[in-house]
Amino acid sequence: MTSLKKLRLTTAKRLCCAICVLLALLILASCTGRIANPPAHTGQSTALPAGTGDASSPGQENHGHTEDPGQTVDPDGTEGPSDTGEPDGTEDATSGIPAENGTEGASGTAAENPSVTPDGGSGTASASPGNSGAASGSTPGATPTSTPKPTATPTPTPAATALPQSYVFRTASGAGYTVSGATVSDPAAKFNVRNTFTMNFENGSFRTQFNRMVFTYSSGEPLHVDVKYELDGREQVDDFYLDAGENVTFRGLISSYLRSKSGVNIKSVAVNTCTGKATDFRLIDLKTETVKVYNSETYYLEGSRYIVGIKLSWGGGINFIQDKTCRISGLTNLINQADTGRLVQQSYYGTGGNSEYTPGDFNGSTWAYNPVQGGDKYGNSSRLIDIEIRTGSVYIKAQPQDWSLNNRLTRSYMENTYTVQDDLIRVDNRFTDYSGWTHRYAHQELPAFYTVSYLDTFTWYNGDKSWTDAPLAVRDNLQFWGDAQYAESCRFPVKVNNTETWCAWYNRGSNFGIGLYVPNIDVLYAGRFGYNGSKSASNGATNYVAPLNMLLMVSYKPIEYSYLITTGDVASIRKVFKDNRNFAANASLRDNYQSMRVVTVDYASIDFTAAGSEQVFGAVNSASYAYDNSRKCMQLKAVDSASDPWINIEYTRADEPLDAGDYKTITFEYMIPTANKHGGEYASDLFLCTGSRTGATGDARVRVPLIKDGKFHTATIDVSGLPFWDGTVNAIRFDFFDACEAGDCMYIKNFRLV
Repeated sequence: MTSLKKLRLTTAKRLCCAICVLLALLILASCTGRIANPPAHTGQSTALPAGTGDASSPGQENHGHTEDPGQTVDPDGTEGPSDTGEPDGTEDATSGIPAENGTEGASGTAAENPSVTPDGGSGTASASPGNSGAASGSTPGATPTSTPKPTATPTPTPAATALPQSYVFRTASGAGYTVSGATVSDPAAKFNVRNTFTMNFENGSFRTQFNRMVFTYSSGEPLHVDVKYELDGREQVDDFYLDAGENVTFRGLISSYLRSKSGVNIKSVAVNTCTGKATDFRLIDLKTETVKVYNSETYYLEGSRYIVGIKLSWGGGINFIQDKTCRISGLTNLINQADTGRLVQQSYYGTGGNSEYTPGDFNGSTWAYNPVQGGDKYGNSSRLIDIEIRTGSVYIKAQPQDWSLNNRLTRSYMENTYTVQDDLIRVDNRFTDYSGWTHRYAHQELPAFYTVSYLDTFTWYNGDKSWTDAPLAVRDNLQFWGDAQYAESCRFPVKVNNTETWCAWYNRGSNFGIGLYVPNIDVLYAGRFGYNGSKSASNGATNYVAPLNMLLMVSYKPIEYSYLITTGDVASIRKVFKDNRNFAANASLRDNYQSMRVVTVDYASIDFTAAGSEQVFGAVNSASYAYDNSRKCMQLKAVDSASDPWINIEYTRADEPLDAGDYKTITFEYMIPTANKHGGEYASDLFLCTGSRTGATGDARVRVPLIKDGKFHTATIDVSGLPFWDGTVNAIRFDFFDACEAGDCMYIKNFRLV
């Protein structure tokens, strides 16, 4: 009995020890595994265990334009961003980890199954390779009732502790990805991005072929993303620009969409902020899809009267307009499409050069940053970003080329919605620049509009009694608008309070033409090139008009406007526009009047200390101009040539004409930095374009010597006795340096007629 008792006691002790060991193992498991009921988020972040996905950590890639590497901090100064939850407002109530596909309890995620352990752990459930914690069909194991409390005071967890790089997140559609290069302070897939941040997708997340990607995301800053995928068995990278906002959807076609190509297997998405500022970013979803490929270079939108051709291979500009009621033999297409610069299309002007951007040249002049929807002067096409065919309309998004540079896609997007109605065509436009550059004021083309040469006569309303059927102005002998000697004769300022801002090119003999109506513009700029009366849309001869508005291109701030097109005889064109004159307020252009331009300028006393005074400038040669914020005045610079830098001051843009007889002297206050390179004397030439002179001529020139000492001086020119200072002041060509070195500059505070 004694031996049996001892044996029973010994067995009991062993059983107790085994139970203690088992309890210890369970407690250890609860400390190292996923906790079933974690405490609510308090602003501090505890590092979570790695998921069960690929533990490898790709190195950080270096894409984009940010210039501020270093430690990432929360922009609001808090210890960690709060959990924003799922996009549909649901969240896994157990762990705070987003439930797969936005549902709860149906997918068997690791958050719902605490027996699933990190890679290398020993849970009762098995996870497939690359799984972010899903244990489909597994049975939950035992779970401790509470988390053991430490007996000593814990060390505070550092704010914004990064999750392990092997942690697998999932999009709303179920695609799994790991991240590198961003700070993650909670498991809600909300990342704080400063430098390049890369999402590396699990192999097989995007197995089907696609030609368009759809992002749904939230970001406090505009983004530049590089998407890496497979195309024809090779690695392909396409980049896109994404606007800031909450729950934004962006659609982007692959770059080879028009070649009927398809991609597969997205590997990664690298993200930068365009501004270089840190921001919170959340990828809600990324889907791929296959949309119809319009193999023809031109998509035709047809209504009861009009057929509109949209040239997809040239950024979606209009290359074809046919009026089916027209009976003129051979006149099928009214739009000239001889090259990428023609069409009816968006075109804008920005910086004349900066530390990152070197301008090109065109037509004998230095050419500013100029996104053009169709393409560049070398014939390179702009990139189609998206297309959507709707009932009676077509939506286009394109990335334009820079006109004067060779195959240089700009950091900008142009969007158009074309709508065909019974008696007119409506076009809604949107342009967004993502360059981040400081641009200059410029007369923007709204839009650029090219017709066939056959339409030889230009007409518009030039009065101040809008929409009363008052007489029209007519020009039937306009010259090439790009020739300096004719440029001002091609410019027609809109009178104050004139809202009847339509115009038309028509054939005088047949009284048939095409009209364009754009509300809220300043000037109509029109002319003919190589006139020969051809009806061919591909002929080199063309007619042009651009309704102009003096606007400043501001990065990340869209320019939006709308216009109407109709056809027929002049009276019919006018009636259609009159009946539809309130079709669109063009409110964004009116907003730009206030935020992007100087509304009025006193041309008799031009104040260059006011930002926006650049609107007085026209054509330039070997020169650039920009408002200098530090000196609060205008900088004129010789940019690419040491000889003949000049700039036109366009007095015909004044609200009322200036009579030379009212002014006896010309003065300007200037400063030449001592750092300028030219070692000789400096002097300025002023070519006075008055009366019948609309361009510079050598017999109407005055010269003034300049002082180079880094101080401001006032130059005074007596013009009272000059025989060529007579009549209306059309322009003054200001050759600010007669001789200089490239890069030499002048600062100017004012330019006055006294």
